Amino acid sequence: MKKWLIPFFIFLTLLVSTYARAGNIDEVTFLIKVESYEAMVNTTLVTQEGKRIPIERGTRLNVAGFTRTEAFVISRTDKPNGFVRKDDIAPARR
Repeated sequence: MKKWLIPFFIFLTLLVSTYARAGNIDEVTFLIKVESYEAMVNTTLVTQEGKRIPIERGTRLNVAGFTRTEAFVISRTDKPNGFVRKDDIAPARR
């Protein structure tokens, strides 16, 4: 019974680590203007350098564009830019 646990955890680790990369700025389709989105769940912003920054549910994000699976979030202050999973955000309510 325990023989299948090790391969399962190895597979799970590989699966998670392949998604946890930072997006590539060359893959971004930019919007005409920056739009406000809101984090619908606790999520993580991943910078292009690979730094991971936790984002709490309800946080407003400035989205400049999208890749196939991620949103490119920019900061209007001195915080880092990075990528958030597209499924974790929704347009902000005004």
